[in-house]
Amino acid sequence: MSTTNRFTFLCGALAAASLFFVTRSARAFDEDSAAAQANKGFHIGIGPELLVPTDGGPLGGGLILDGRYGIDLNPVILAPGARLAGYYISERFIGTAMPMLRLTTPLGPLAPFVLGGVGGGWLTNDSEAGVALLVGAGLMIHLGSHFAIGAEADYQTITSTEFQEFTVGPAIQISF
Repeated sequence: MSTTNRFTFLCGALAAASLFFVTRSARAFDEDSAAAQANKGFHIGIGPELLVPTDGGPLGGGLILDGRYGIDLNPVILAPGARLAGYYISERFIGTAMPMLRLTTPLGPLAPFVLGGVGGGWLTNDSEAGVALLVGAGLMIHLGSHFAIGAEADYQTITSTEFQEFTVGPAIQISF
């Protein structure tokens, strides 16, 4: 299956899953819950990620910085934003910068989410560049109105390069 076909399939699957969560959670949405309150408004985050190559190569690591602004659309929170990421794998540095969109469905203390983005991507050594594509999902568990833990898994690729990775990372959210 080509990269474009995989990306299209993953986008469709995530869209279907998000519609499922939205319709099932419409009655469970509580705008005063910790998960709902913690996902509204401006948020900035930084975190590590583990890269798992799709070709069986060595693992890599990275760091992401993202910002978003959550808009309450009951029962989902729509959060446009941006992400900067830097990764190191197979003696190469990979960088991406992209606008993002995140949909979160607060369910009591749980906050499952899907996200996607399209932007620029660059690889060092051979100075390759292309369009960076990202699609992912995650789950946050809000332990109060100011603290949450969770995880995120993404599929990323940069067109016109060999970069295709699954990333998995822990998530810690501290809100003030």
